[in-house]
Amino acid sequence: MKPLLLALIILLVVHYFLAIFTVYLLLKDKGLVKGILPWNLVILLIPVIGPLTYLVYRCVKKKN
Repeated sequence: MKPLLLALIILLVVHYFLAIFTVYLLLKDKGLVKGILPWNLVILLIPVIGPLTYLVYRCVKKKN
């Protein structure tokens, strides 16, 4: 039980810092507009995968 709890704690700590960084980039990219609400929900409610999704989207968008 303890290894599972430790893994969960590590995952949530990583998600916390990744989410803060990603929301910062989102606000820097788009400013305060209504279009950022769906991204905020994805980033904050889906641990680790949500922030990574926006970072990949951002990389693809900048290449185009």
